[in-house]
Amino acid sequence: MRRTATTANAILGLLALRREWPVYELTQQLRRNMRFFWPRAESRIYQEAKSLVAKGLASAEKSERGGRVRTTYAITTEGRRALASWLAQSPRGTALECEPILRVLLAELGEPEQLRVALDQIRRDAHDVLDAGRIVAPEYLEGRAPFQDQVHVRALIFDFLSHYALMLLEWADRAETAIEDWPRLPVAERDELALETIRRDFGLFPEPCGRDSRGRSGPGSPASRPPPTARTVR
Repeated sequence: MRRTATTANAILGLLALRREWPVYELTQQLRRNMRFFWPRAESRIYQEAKSLVAKGLASAEKSERGGRVRTTYAITTEGRRALASWLAQSPRGTALECEPILRVLLAELGEPEQLRVALDQIRRDAHDVLDAGRIVAPEYLEGRAPFQDQVHVRALIFDFLSHYALMLLEWADRAETAIEDWPRLPVAERDELALETIRRDFGLFPEPCGRDSRGRSGPGSPASRPPPTARTVR
């Protein structure tokens, strides 16, 4: 299977987690959490599932229930080999795609209200993640989640998405405060506050000590820059 076929491999991975999957249950699982970090999978699940069957990587069985025909998919031995091959490769890098942030980047070309609309969209996106978490968390805590046997793995995903959503909300609040201050501030003071934001965030960076092949910080050469000096604008 091509290295670029990540969506197909994502679906293969889900198929490998259970003996068989009705297609609607696959879709439900994608909507629970995968849509937040690999949204392409949800929109292409039917197309990809059929493609996997055509390639011999999955099997499909049709049955009738309540007068409706449903298709159940399962991974094949060849599919497991393809999945194992994909997992053995290094993943592609993390990418961020966010139109509201693009709108903020072009703030000088728009109106303040348009910026607020962009920030509100970021808040909605964050609450979508948290709303899903409000469903998933009690299921795991009460021992009734569909993947309760994989709680040690699912907890890591829950932790990532929870912190991501909370970060979005916190950033949107900070950004809105800054935007509301722009009209009343002299340009020099506005820009100095902006520089203070950069100083503050830059001060949180870990020292450039180098990273190992797994991207983890490790011992290395001393920092090439002095720590930033805290300044407060009044």
